[in-house]
Amino acid sequence: MKIITFLLVFLGVASSGFANDSLKVFKYDSFIQQVMVNHPYAQNASIVQEFGKSNLTKARGGFDPKVVGDLTQKYYDDKQYYSRLNGALKIPSWFGLTAETGYVMNEGFYLNPDMKAPSNGLWYAGLKLEVGKGLLIDKRRATLKKAHLFKSSTELQRVVMLNDLKRNASIAYWKWQQAYQELSVYELAYENANQRLSAVKDAVVFGEKPSVDTVEASIVVQKWELSLLKVENYYKNAELNLENYLWSDGFVPLEISNAIPENIISNIVTFQDVQLDSLITNHPSLKINDLKIKEKRVDLRMKREQLKPQLTLKYNALSQPVNDNPFPNYSIENYNWGIDFSYPIFTRKERGGVQLAKLKLQDQERKNDLKLAQVKYKVKSSVNNYYRVLKQLAISEQLALNTEALYSAEKSLFKMGESSVFLMNYRENTWLKSRIELIKFQNESNTLKSNLLFDLMIN
Repeated sequence: MKIITFLLVFLGVASSGFANDSLKVFKYDSFIQQVMVNHPYAQNASIVQEFGKSNLTKARGGFDPKVVGDLTQKYYDDKQYYSRLNGALKIPSWFGLTAETGYVMNEGFYLNPDMKAPSNGLWYAGLKLEVGKGLLIDKRRATLKKAHLFKSSTELQRVVMLNDLKRNASIAYWKWQQAYQELSVYELAYENANQRLSAVKDAVVFGEKPSVDTVEASIVVQKWELSLLKVENYYKNAELNLENYLWSDGFVPLEISNAIPENIISNIVTFQDVQLDSLITNHPSLKINDLKIKEKRVDLRMKREQLKPQLTLKYNALSQPVNDNPFPNYSIENYNWGIDFSYPIFTRKERGGVQLAKLKLQDQERKNDLKLAQVKYKVKSSVNNYYRVLKQLAISEQLALNTEALYSAEKSLFKMGESSVFLMNYRENTWLKSRIELIKFQNESNTLKSNLLFDLMIN
């Protein structure tokens, strides 16, 4: 592209008064790599992901086997009324089923008859099954399902956080690049104005120019000097803003020293509507909302489960141990079993919970629809702005080339004495302003392209 060749040549010449051999080019890729590795926000993004992993580990703990024990004794009036010992291992499973095995040893003068056990204790092993409420889903399973969803959500949140960091860092780099390029132009303009003033003074001495031309040339120098001071301040602020993204290991902020930005002319990107729709549909922020909807559905399923009656079946096989063998003479006739049943008559609490869960689900679904519309608008608006600035950039390129041609012609006439200081200043001013305008459009194209790619999460 002509614009690439033109800008690289122009900026290489224009920056000669600003840059020197001691300055090093701080490349965009190196800058972004350092930001993504050492910036505190990037570290926080990893911490967010660890939240999801830790939460999942915690939820899985609900299915860990558990050792329980209970020892109760009563002594009164020099008698042991009773001593009850119960130790057990409980192993929960996924489908409302809990396996349990344990050992009981009970003794004493006033022990309840149903609590009596052989002198060497009694082993038991059995199952507890939730037949009604808790058969299809319970609190442990709901917590684990939501923990899996939360882990996926934190992974997507990490992607979004890093994407935002990279977007902001890129825009800061483009502003720094623009400030440097504009500074180069203003330095060139100031240098040219001083050279012209010196030439006019010499011409006045030899009687080739009227003395009033010296005043006019001095005014031009002063105007460019004022503009240069303003642009220098803009460049320093852009450099300070860029330093906000530079950190070393140990979260130590860094400063830019003797470095200049890389001259980058972004390649043009184009998207088909079908491709845009696909990228929008798979956008991480929308996927995060989809996961929130799934969480609400788990909550609704859990609330509906509460409408069922509580019905628990329990069965334990019993055996008297002999030596180290807990089941030497096992018989199917030795067991205990039971049923626990409960059900609220009006179920107002349960029905209210279901209704609230439905409303929360509907609310999240509406939020997701709104988020989809917002992402579509943002992406398509970014596409329109990007294509608009590309057209402006092409026009600005031609304008810069044309004003350069007029400036070169006027400079030749000025050397031959066939042009005035006023016309020479006007042509140069128009030429330099067209370059500044071109730099601004180039920066805007870089920024809009970055915004577009980051909005689509493909950069």
